[in-house]
Amino acid sequence: MKKFLTAFIIFIAILVFMCGCAGDTIETSAPVQEQPKYIDLVACGDNLYHMPVINSGKKQDGTYDYSPIYEKLQPMIKNADISVIGQETVFAGSELGYSGYPLFNSPEDVGNTLAKEGFDVVLHASNHVLDKWDTGVVRTIEFWKKYPDIAVLGIHESPEDDERVYVTRINGANIAMLNYTYSTNGLPLPKDKPYLVELIDEDKIYKDALYAEENSDFTIAFIHWGTEYATSPNQMQKDLTYKMADWGVDLIIGSHPHVIQPVEYITTEKGNEILVYYSLGNFVSRQLEAKNLLGGIAKVKLMFYDNKVSINKHSFMPIVTHYNTSYNSFAVYPLKEYTNDIAAGHGVSYHDGVVTKERFDNMVNAIFEGYDKSIIDN
Repeated sequence: MKKFLTAFIIFIAILVFMCGCAGDTIETSAPVQEQPKYIDLVACGDNLYHMPVINSGKKQDGTYDYSPIYEKLQPMIKNADISVIGQETVFAGSELGYSGYPLFNSPEDVGNTLAKEGFDVVLHASNHVLDKWDTGVVRTIEFWKKYPDIAVLGIHESPEDDERVYVTRINGANIAMLNYTYSTNGLPLPKDKPYLVELIDEDKIYKDALYAEENSDFTIAFIHWGTEYATSPNQMQKDLTYKMADWGVDLIIGSHPHVIQPVEYITTEKGNEILVYYSLGNFVSRQLEAKNLLGGIAKVKLMFYDNKVSINKHSFMPIVTHYNTSYNSFAVYPLKEYTNDIAAGHGVSYHDGVVTKERFDNMVNAIFEGYDKSIIDN
């Protein structure tokens, strides 16, 4: 019996010693580091459908398809984790008549094409959003209910919807997205529906940004702002950029001027840093000057690591809206794939002189003079 007890005590002692050693090993080993996850964002400028653009997509059965406009940018759009486009015009219905400038109304098939092409986020806060008054906004909201997986920003159907901040979860990270416009071209919001459109209101932006800061890992603001046809940001753009940086916004992507503007990082006096694309210009349009047919796409790779999201790398990809001399065929090309042979048939040459790839390249370089040209993807 004594021998048995002695053996048992020795066994327990060895077991305790081994457990103690195992505990020491766990305590002193380095924690396993999670691998970074990446989120690819592609953001396009203003989808501006003048009447020739509208007519270019009409088929024999009376429906419309605009896939050729986006074809040259596939599969980039579909493959991105977040694909964004600024839908400048509303879908107010055929009974109000399709129209271009100055009061736009586009076929619903524009929206159907955007869904088919793979866009995840559609921005509707623009100066043309009230072109068909509140009817146009309400019908546009109703249209997008067919595509519940697409986030529609900048317009709202109720005060409660206006209070919500859009946050989506991608690859484990929470990404907040905001959308505002500087104006509705003098057309007032209905007194009984002040919530319809997100206007640039600093108190509202501050409130939304604060919520986003507390409930997401990264905040992107899409802003319709700036001076038309100006290739440099104005003071309002710069002032609001600094404010939004201090409010917790991490990235600003702008549009509206119908031309591209440069890209830069800015740091506030408080030490907050923000990346801003001041203007991506038009994505598509039938404007009649070459500078308005030069747009840009923001390509941003986010990195999610150690419970934080940061910008891993970013670039600016110039694009060209090409239409023929009959204004019945439209396509958007990456500038790096555009050639002088294609440019020779550009319809804008009748209004704005000879069009060449080099002319567009020179425009980009001039606009980015004094800024980081290494980010230009051309």
